[in-house]
Amino acid sequence: MRRAHGFSLVELMVAITLALIVTAAVISVFVGSRTAYESTTGVAALTDSGRTAAHFIQEAGRIAGYMACTEANGALESSYNSPVQNQLNLPVGTLAYDFRTGIGGYEANGTAPGSTITLPASPTTDTALGNWSPTLDATFTALGATQVQNSDVLVFRSSWQATPAYLETYTPGGATQISVNDGTKLQASQIVAISDCTKAVVFQVGSSAPTQPGTVTLGGGPPGNAAGGNVTLPFAAGAMVQPLTTSVFYIGVGSDGDNSLYRLDLNGSNGYGTFTPEELVPDIENMQVLYGIDTNDTLVPSEYVTASAIDWADWAAGAQIAAPDIDPDQIVAIKVALLAASAPGTGTGPAPAAAQTFNLLGTTVTAPLDNRQRQVFEFTVTVREAVN
Repeated sequence: MRRAHGFSLVELMVAITLALIVTAAVISVFVGSRTAYESTTGVAALTDSGRTAAHFIQEAGRIAGYMACTEANGALESSYNSPVQNQLNLPVGTLAYDFRTGIGGYEANGTAPGSTITLPASPTTDTALGNWSPTLDATFTALGATQVQNSDVLVFRSSWQATPAYLETYTPGGATQISVNDGTKLQASQIVAISDCTKAVVFQVGSSAPTQPGTVTLGGGPPGNAAGGNVTLPFAAGAMVQPLTTSVFYIGVGSDGDNSLYRLDLNGSNGYGTFTPEELVPDIENMQVLYGIDTNDTLVPSEYVTASAIDWADWAAGAQIAAPDIDPDQIVAIKVALLAASAPGTGTGPAPAAAQTFNLLGTTVTAPLDNRQRQVFEFTVTVREAVN
């Protein structure tokens, strides 16, 4: 019988070498699969973030200026012969409550087409309101909003997407109460418009009886109604009574410390008629906005300008705007460009040798030097109420 022998040293070394080769191959396959998975996940998340952000802005932009079946196509003052009468106490907060136009905006200084900006690796809140033109509304700092520098701010005002109530009866010539078919459709402190599609009155609800029919009392606050504010225009039974909202889109510091798309919502968790900052989409690093102006009465843009080129100041003061100044009511379309980034940890390898640059509507944006994937999402929103 033959005696059992162990491995020789040479055989053992060969076995160990083969095992190391197989192990290295397995590890290589695992690392490659992991890298491919992270890359695919990053691209998918990046695409989803960009499309979701675009959806929020497009949805609000398309109906901007729609005020309970009446267009916000005037200054809401009788001197303008506008079909919309405003009863709100505007000095309390023009950003939230100024329904004289369906669109507003603030241009980040130094970011016009042809400019070059560099994004910091770690975004921080910019509280210098003068870094925007016109000067950013103080509502941002009052709310503790986390806006960052070098991104534009976009404002839309319209009817809130909720089922309206309908007028039953009221006493014309100074009514402080109206009767609607369903008082549960309206809530205390909501900003609403009563409209028969030829004219409208904007006011704040003080209280609404949750009955069918229900009595709605004017009042509330902030902002409250102007002194003597009441429903003075005549409306027949069946006129629509619908809540209004203001949506302000901006780039702020998100909950994870990175840039995010935010929205100030007039009907949020802080209550009806009060702005609530809401983080919508993470990892949206920059937003640039241009406004399509119709100067030829063709209902199509003849040029695109920044918010700083529009005469918001005279409009807010109730003054007539003379040519060549640009009237906010000339806005018929809006171009928006968003720079979206993949979430940290979903890069494709080591940081590139040089920082990447991206073109956002003619503005060159230099990204931080890291391995995150980035993509520009550019889209145009036609303002339906301006072209109908």
